[in-house]
Amino acid sequence: MIIIILVLAFSGCAVLNRSYQLGTEAAINMALLRAKLAASLFYLQQARKLAAEQKKDEALAAYEKALSYDPANRAIVEEARLLTGEKIEEEEPKEVRIELPVKLKIKEKKMNLKFVNASLRSIFQALAKTAQINIIFDNQFRDAPFTIDLVDMGFEQAMNNLCLASKNFYTIVDEKTVIIAPDQPVKRVQYELNAIKTFYLSNISAQEIQGPLRQMLRTQFQVPNIIVDKNLNTLTIRAAPDIVELAERVLRSWDKPKGEVVIDLEIMEVSRTRLRQLGLDFEQFIVGLRYSGGEETADTGWFNLRDIDFTKSENYQLTLPSALVQFLEQDADTKIIQAPRLRGIEGEKIEYLVGDKVPIPRTTFTPIAAGGISQQPVTSFDYEDVGIDVKITPKIHTEKEITLELEIKLKSIGGTGIANIPIIATREVKNIIRLRDGETNLLAGLLKDEERKTLRGIAGLKSLPILGSLFSSTDQTIQQTDVILTITPYIIRAIPVSPEDLKPVWTNVGGAALAGGGVAPEEEEEEIPEIDEMRERILVDREEAREEIQRNQLFLQPASFEVPQGREFRISVNLRSQEQIVNMSVNINFNAEVLNLKEVVQGGFIDQLGKTPSFLKNIDSASGTCTIGFSSPEVSRGVRGTGRLATLVFEAKSKGESAVSIVGLNANAPGGQSLSFETRESRVVVR
Repeated sequence: MIIIILVLAFSGCAVLNRSYQLGTEAAINMALLRAKLAASLFYLQQARKLAAEQKKDEALAAYEKALSYDPANRAIVEEARLLTGEKIEEEEPKEVRIELPVKLKIKEKKMNLKFVNASLRSIFQALAKTAQINIIFDNQFRDAPFTIDLVDMGFEQAMNNLCLASKNFYTIVDEKTVIIAPDQPVKRVQYELNAIKTFYLSNISAQEIQGPLRQMLRTQFQVPNIIVDKNLNTLTIRAAPDIVELAERVLRSWDKPKGEVVIDLEIMEVSRTRLRQLGLDFEQFIVGLRYSGGEETADTGWFNLRDIDFTKSENYQLTLPSALVQFLEQDADTKIIQAPRLRGIEGEKIEYLVGDKVPIPRTTFTPIAAGGISQQPVTSFDYEDVGIDVKITPKIHTEKEITLELEIKLKSIGGTGIANIPIIATREVKNIIRLRDGETNLLAGLLKDEERKTLRGIAGLKSLPILGSLFSSTDQTIQQTDVILTITPYIIRAIPVSPEDLKPVWTNVGGAALAGGGVAPEEEEEEIPEIDEMRERILVDREEAREEIQRNQLFLQPASFEVPQGREFRISVNLRSQEQIVNMSVNINFNAEVLNLKEVVQGGFIDQLGKTPSFLKNIDSASGTCTIGFSSPEVSRGVRGTGRLATLVFEAKSKGESAVSIVGLNANAPGGQSLSFETRESRVVVR
């Protein structure tokens, strides 16, 4: 039996020794790894400093040392390559333009054409004849005399300039045919080809940027459709090709990886306790007297009265306290050091907590029965974190500096209170600091100094001068606790910003937009009218236009058009007034079964009133009504001229026909006079 016990004891010791050895090796490996990382960061900071001083060779040597301590750190390799001018293998993907499905096949040659007061239709036809293509005009195309210089231009540049100047746009029908249409939202919807593209995002949330991206890509012609897939973190955009290309450039500049930092913390808590006990310490501060004479009745503890004699001193017993002389003095120092290394992403909170969870009882009183008095105690426990709690939120700046939002809590048990409930002592610091890369900040002064002094002795005698120390003892306890925190941040990776990201992204370059289309019927080329007939027609058109301009008008554009079901389109509410208007309200009607009014966008006409004009919009799509209007902030000043009052954004709900008409109008001049307007409606056919 003894042999078995000895064998088990020796085997247990062997297992314990092996576990201790493995634990020691793991601790050594961890310490070695931390030392290597610290050395790598040190030489990395030296390399960056030398690179800033234009000491290329010394910086490369420092980079090499940093890489030798941390071979897996690819960021060091990339920084060294940038310093040597070597191109990094992984370059930014090149921007890919969206190719139209149909392109014109023309002879590339320079044109030398110049037109003075010529028919706009004839100018387009001359360009088409030069390029040997067919041209088709929309039924709402308006011919007018036009002057333009197209010398030394290619066909595409000449068409873009002519369309931009005449407020038209052209669409490619097939390889040899284009169609010219007025540059209006409805015509854009009718002729433009949309592209659908899915963007896979890596670093930003598709759901969060959906709204800002839609607002940025919105134009006067189109609101892009954006669909979000939260599972794949993708954005699918349906819009005109130029809008999709713009979205690609914007998303490329937004979808950047966040920066990373490493934060070295060194937390040192120094505690010193001094105890001094000096004087005469009585074991019990009690003097006792008892009578022990007479014979005690067995098993009862009672005395017979005839046996009691109070006259004899030997019948009494006296108890006095024992006394000890104390000369004790104790001085204890405690030092606790924690040195964690934290790595985190810019803008995200890093939390570090070391300590214990202390149960704190919480007692509530509940009624024993329904409707009774709350008298039954129910005790539950909440667990309070006691220790060191550090929360850090880093932010990297382009100046190679880091802002740290710090929240440090130091909690300890400061004693016990009622019913032995622990008392939690808390020291807390909240601060925001900005440090350079590799700069160390020292945070100290979280000092707690506590002194307790207790005097114990015989009542009355302990207070006597000089002699009182012979009948008393003094206990003195001094406890000091100080916490010192050093924090050193290092930039591991900053936000990658390339020279392309710093360049502006231009929009609406080139004037008219292009779109693909189906096969359109050929149109015979019209002959150029005679000069006298053209002049006569121009004079008549000018006279009619002059009479029309002199009248107050509120009209909807376009006057009539067709749109496919499910498509979004816009109708402009245009205003032409020769008199000042201080306030106006307009009621608009439409067929709610065919159309759905999604939004009313304020136009630029009322911007003449200043920065704070009052714009009214009230949409009731269920009943097919809408009210829009405005009022001037100054009663004595109105606005007049020609411009867009608002834009109505509709959705083709179902097939049918609907008239969008103005059924009520009220406008006043600065003096309060009522103004009258001519109105024109718009007719929409949903196919």
